Amino acid sequence: MFYISKVSPLFFLLALLDLFVSLAYKSANTQMELVWIIAVFGFVAHTIMSAMYQLIPNSQNRPLKLPFISYFVFVLSLLSSFLFYMGWTYYASFIYAFVSLIFVLHTLSSIRNWQPITVKFLGLSNFYFFLSSLFLPLSQVGYVPFQLAIHTLTLGFMLNAVMGTQLAWIPMLYMEPLNIKYAKYLFYISSMTIPLFLLSFYALNYKLIALVSFFPTAFVGYFLWIIYSVFSGRRMPKEIPLVIRYFILAMIFLPFGMMVGTFMASENIISFLVKVHVDLILYGFTAITIMGGMAHLYPRILYGWIQKKGDISIQDIVDEMLLKKLFPFVPASVYWMVFCDALGFPFSYLSAIPYAIVWLLFFKAVFLKLPLKGKVTS
Repeated sequence: MFYISKVSPLFFLLALLDLFVSLAYKSANTQMELVWIIAVFGFVAHTIMSAMYQLIPNSQNRPLKLPFISYFVFVLSLLSSFLFYMGWTYYASFIYAFVSLIFVLHTLSSIRNWQPITVKFLGLSNFYFFLSSLFLPLSQVGYVPFQLAIHTLTLGFMLNAVMGTQLAWIPMLYMEPLNIKYAKYLFYISSMTIPLFLLSFYALNYKLIALVSFFPTAFVGYFLWIIYSVFSGRRMPKEIPLVIRYFILAMIFLPFGMMVGTFMASENIISFLVKVHVDLILYGFTAITIMGGMAHLYPRILYGWIQKKGDISIQDIVDEMLLKKLFPFVPASVYWMVFCDALGFPFSYLSAIPYAIVWLLFFKAVFLKLPLKGKVTS
């Protein structure tokens, strides 16, 4: 890598803290709005911020401008997270909006070449990040629905960032070409369809939301077809890398989560299905995608830090064997969460335990296999 972001691991550690706090509050049946804020505006957003501080400078082959700003952004992000933990969402949301503005301006100021499709997606993603962070304080004072703030971040910020990154990483890791024309069409479809869907949340008309949900469903379906075309066009049989297997596993949860959301809106059902929808989309698709992304990105960041201190390899940093053993338990923990949340009390108190254990083991595999000193590799 040309540029190594030293603030990225800090953001990911904060994101993990957000994840475990959201799971604790969710299991305790705390007010679900607070759980969603911590999980979405904390865990998801801070993970993507972590990745963008690494990916954007490298996409431009130039270092991040004024890197000290990234540490200022991190400190304020840490403050906003702790305010969210304490339930002071009103004050935290205004700090969060200020932080997101600085982050967006800081990252976009490093972009000079907008031609790569991944950069286009990351730029669009940043636009939605600022919108979602603006909608959050506005929702706290009653000017916009809270659901609009949540879905602007998940559909706008998160989904565009995930798609843009995977359109680059999956063909690269699998060593098969991507049809750039298809990827450009996907970008244009995203630019047109997501705003229409978000407008339906502004009106908060659930029948309209169910009707307009056809657009993001078609958008996601087209993305899945593009990814399938990468694998179907393989020139020779080859093993699918572990990182991509995590990505594919995550994609299985996405359409089911969207179908649950559409069904809820069409029937105007606000019940246990809300938790199931969140479990599938957030703790299923998004979190497993993050597992795959961080298993690929974080060891390479550490490798860039410490390779000068000794002759090491990336395999010395990540415990790939543990990640392989963990793989089948990841979907099982999500299924258990969905099962318990569907049954409700008292099973909901137990819903997050296996899932939390899986994430602790993932943390061990990716973070805790650090070489204490350089060693000779063959």
